[in-house]
Amino acid sequence: MLGTFGTGKILPFGANTTWTIPAGITSVRVRVWGAGGGGGAVLGTYGGGCGGGFAIKTITGLTPGGTVAVTIGAGGGSGSGGGTSSFGAYVSATGGGTSNGSSGSGSGGDINTTGGTVVTNSVGYQFGGGGVGNLFGNGGIGGSSSGWSGASGGGAGVPSSNGISYPGGSGFTGTPGYGVASSSQSTYSVPPSPGSFLSIDFIGTGPGGSASYGNSSSGVNGGGGAGGYGSTGGFPGGGGGGTNGQGANGLVLVEY
Repeated sequence: MLGTFGTGKILPFGANTTWTIPAGITSVRVRVWGAGGGGGAVLGTYGGGCGGGFAIKTITGLTPGGTVAVTIGAGGGSGSGGGTSSFGAYVSATGGGTSNGSSGSGSGGDINTTGGTVVTNSVGYQFGGGGVGNLFGNGGIGGSSSGWSGASGGGAGVPSSNGISYPGGSGFTGTPGYGVASSSQSTYSVPPSPGSFLSIDFIGTGPGGSASYGNSSSGVNGGGGAGGYGSTGGFPGGGGGGTNGQGANGLVLVEY
C-alpha cells in the first residue's frame, strides 16, 4: 500500500468542477478512474460493456491559488461507451467501450492500468461486463459463462437454460456470490460487500456480478455487471452487463 501523502487530506470528485489549489500546497497525488461502458443496445449484439482505465500520478510544482479542471467520465448507457476522467492535462483515464469495444486505459500516470474487455468476438446479449483497472492491475474480462478474475472481477454470463449458474470473477478484495439453481427456478446471490477498506488503495478492486438463468446481479466496487438485461457495473468504472447494462461513472481522487 502507498501510505499517507502530504497532509493526509483526501478529496474525491464525482462531478466536473474546477479545483483551487489550497495555500501551502505545491504537490498532490491524483488517482483517476475512467467510466465503464454500457451494454449492447439490442439483443443479439455483443453484450457487456468494457471497464474503465486507471492512472495514479504524483504531481509537483503546483502554484497555490491556481486552478485545475477536473473532469469525471459518465458511465455508458445503452450502446454507448464510458467517458474519460482527468485532472487537468496531468493525468487521465479513458472509459470502456460498449459491447465488444476496447477497454479504458490510464495515461500520463506513474502507474497506468486498463479495464477488462468482454469475451472475444462472440455474439450474445447475456455476456458480462469488464471490471475497472486499479492500483493492483488490469480489470477482469466479462465472460460468456463465469466472469474472469483480475484486479477487479468481470461479470458472469447468463446461462442458456435453467438449473445452471455462473459466478462473476473475483477482484483483489472480493469473491462473488454464486447463483443457486433448483429444478423449478433459479435465483442468485448478490456479491458481498468488500467491507471496510484498509485504505483508498482498494477502491475499484471488487468482484463481478454473478448470474443464473433469468437473473443477474450488478458488479461491486468496480466489478463488471453480470449479463442479461440491464445489470449495472460497480462504481467506479465497472462495465455494464448484457443488453442495456449501465456502466458506472468514473472518479477522481486528490491527496494533498
